Amino acid sequence: MRTVIVAVLAAALGALPAQAHEPEMNQGLEIGDAVTATFSNIGYVPAKLVVATVGMIGGAVAGFMTGGDTRSAYAIWVPLVGGDYFVRPEHLEGERGLAFFGSDYDDRPSMAGGENDTTYGYQGLYGGSELYN
Repeated sequence: MRTVIVAVLAAALGALPAQAHEPEMNQGLEIGDAVTATFSNIGYVPAKLVVATVGMIGGAVAGFMTGGDTRSAYAIWVPLVGGDYFVRPEHLEGERGLAFFGSDYDDRPSMAGGENDTTYGYQGLYGGSELYN
């Protein structure tokens, strides 16, 4: 099973162009990209779902076993659960990179809680609101 997943991923990633360029698009190329993306997803999507499921479970276990430390959970969740779940024609055209694994999350927290959020959790994780004053 592992060999099949590796072969499918290699084939899907091998279909990506080596460098981004802007070819003249026509209906035939668009059809080709759509068909290639569709068939690439036959192997890519199940592989990504397996990795994401393992990541969700692993992150939850890591968070639980470290006393609820969300950084431990995020360290597993971000790379394994993040990333692209589908190969799209724009990936094949080189307009956008395909990311099987997620990238690092932002170092700065969102401001959704408000500029003057002084809760204990906010201060503990991000050093308080003085970062934004």
